Amino acid sequence: RMIMKVTFLAAMALCAAGSAGAQDAGPDVSLGLRLWNAEWTTFSYFTQGNVNLALTQVAAQSKLVLVPALSLRYRDWVGSLSVLPSTRFDFVDGGSGTRQEVDANVGYSLMPGLALTLGYKKVSQRDGATRYEPAGLVAGVNGNASLGGAWSMYGGLGIGRLSTPQSGGDEVVKFDADYHLTEVGLAYALPATRFVRRWTLTGGYRIQVLSSKEALGTQSGRDTTEGFTLGAIATF
Repeated sequence: RMIMKVTFLAAMALCAAGSAGAQDAGPDVSLGLRLWNAEWTTFSYFTQGNVNLALTQVAAQSKLVLVPALSLRYRDWVGSLSVLPSTRFDFVDGGSGTRQEVDANVGYSLMPGLALTLGYKKVSQRDGATRYEPAGLVAGVNGNASLGGAWSMYGGLGIGRLSTPQSGGDEVVKFDADYHLTEVGLAYALPATRFVRRWTLTGGYRIQVLSSKEALGTQSGRDTTEGFTLGAIATF
């Protein structure tokens, strides 16, 4: 399965991260833009009357989304913020819904190329008047390893427990959700220019999974967003 393959590659990148070259002390400011071919599948219900009888999976048509990101680094500390803007997806069954994500993280480098992170994740889904808005803390590890020359490999793993608001009316869907993130890819460094210290081009694959507890009885509802990414990062 693709999730297992990407997780394995990310783990390999993290294991090799200690071989990455040393970084200068900074401070660095980086601005990035990622193009993500997002494929979203989420859970819904098979209903009869007003009774939910079973969980079903609903797939949305894949969509290219732009995800801007900002990161700051000083010595061994790094902070980052990225936002997936509110985007409307059309489902193959004829319905539609919007999705928005915010990721904010602080990390500390244990060694060159390997950092532990702790962050905040919020996902906002809307389907008409219905809102599903899990948020919470996510712990992770990120690494990059040189492949020689201008090429390197990067990987990231994250895990957290997100909770939805427990107030807000009947339109707010209330669940706790286990969150898992895996990302792996290649990066290529371009020569510095007059105004930019470093340009980096990236290409990879990103998978994030939300498993909502007791979505129907003891069953968990699975929400997966995955796809290939292309990015450009300018470091000042």
